[in-house]
Amino acid sequence: MFASPAIPDEKATALIQWLIYQAWEKAPNEALLAATAERIVAAGLPLDRCRVAMYTLHPETGSLMFDWDRAENAPQSGHRHEIAYSDGNSDEWKASPLHHMMATGTMRFRRRLAGPDAELDFPALTDFHAEGFTDYYACMFGGKEALRLIRDGERSCGAMLRWLTRHPDGFSDYDIAFIDSIVPALTSAIQAHLDQEIAANLLDAYVGPLVGERILKGEIRRGMAASLNAVLMIADLSDFTSVSDIVSKEEMVSALNRYFDAMLAPVHAAGGQVLKFLGDGFLAIFPFEPGMQREVARKALEAATEALTAVDALAETEADLERPAMGLNVALHLGEVMFGNVGSRDRLDFTVIGPAVNEASRMESLCRSLGTDIILSETIAELLPEQTQLLTRMELRGVKGERALYAPLAAATGAAR
Repeated sequence: MFASPAIPDEKATALIQWLIYQAWEKAPNEALLAATAERIVAAGLPLDRCRVAMYTLHPETGSLMFDWDRAENAPQSGHRHEIAYSDGNSDEWKASPLHHMMATGTMRFRRRLAGPDAELDFPALTDFHAEGFTDYYACMFGGKEALRLIRDGERSCGAMLRWLTRHPDGFSDYDIAFIDSIVPALTSAIQAHLDQEIAANLLDAYVGPLVGERILKGEIRRGMAASLNAVLMIADLSDFTSVSDIVSKEEMVSALNRYFDAMLAPVHAAGGQVLKFLGDGFLAIFPFEPGMQREVARKALEAATEALTAVDALAETEADLERPAMGLNVALHLGEVMFGNVGSRDRLDFTVIGPAVNEASRMESLCRSLGTDIILSETIAELLPEQTQLLTRMELRGVKGERALYAPLAAATGAAR
């Protein structure tokens, strides 16, 4: 790993001690880097620009970069860049000094950018020279072990840092020693903040922000649960089974992602929280406070109709591309549920349970036989009488007593067919 560097003087020691405590603070990493850079300048170093780049764990973002620039009105000062996975193959990245370091295992890289010793052997260095920079220094924290782990797919380790100056004499040996001495503390503080962000991002991606927030707050013991009033949405793609029989597994996964993108965008926009995916469908909730049930029911119905419209449009596109198309069935129900941890000693699920969930599931399974894409419970219809029409009264399997089932008015929503 990164060898412990010598600490040149008390100024570096003071900055290192400050950075150790910053690991416990909640400031954004771009603000932390900016504050660190300003302290470096205050210590007498001719620092004009710096960057810290680190891998992260996120479904869309492969790495993060934090930048600081000393120049006034610099757009990148104290800024954060999110780098998509696809950008890792860009020509610009492959032609950069940092990529060269990754590819060759170079832990430290320095180039003079001005004077007789100038060596502009990368396009980025030529650009920096044109901006008036005189010295470029980059280092990789974590050493060759971190590089090996990254190459093996371990993305949450190590960091790459670069430092630039416009001073006529470039960086001195003291400047480089000072920078090297604070790199472990700086990187560790940024990583501590990033680990919290990674945990929140992964929980958001896999269990949703509502559940993720509760887990991070410590609601993790089996049996911990609370009563919750919510509109429940259960949705399912129609014709999924027949389509999955005629396309490859890879094509099916790609199709599911396209359909989920289409149907979930309106749900998220309306404040819905997707708790889990159910193969080719999902369970979402729209929690509400007392007195807000009509407004939330309206938003949930609007989300359902917009999701249906989006899926219909996608199905037309799929058909034009000679790909099998699917439809969407949705059930909406309002009720009280228990929201919390359920499972075994070593495997828990944070979800909603209760009769209302079972009832919504039974309702959704009747869409095809009742000739509608959206089924609404009586608790929804009572709140939105001007937007609903009675379909039928019947008993639901596993639910005691007869239930009135409704559909949206076609004139009001354009969804029922």
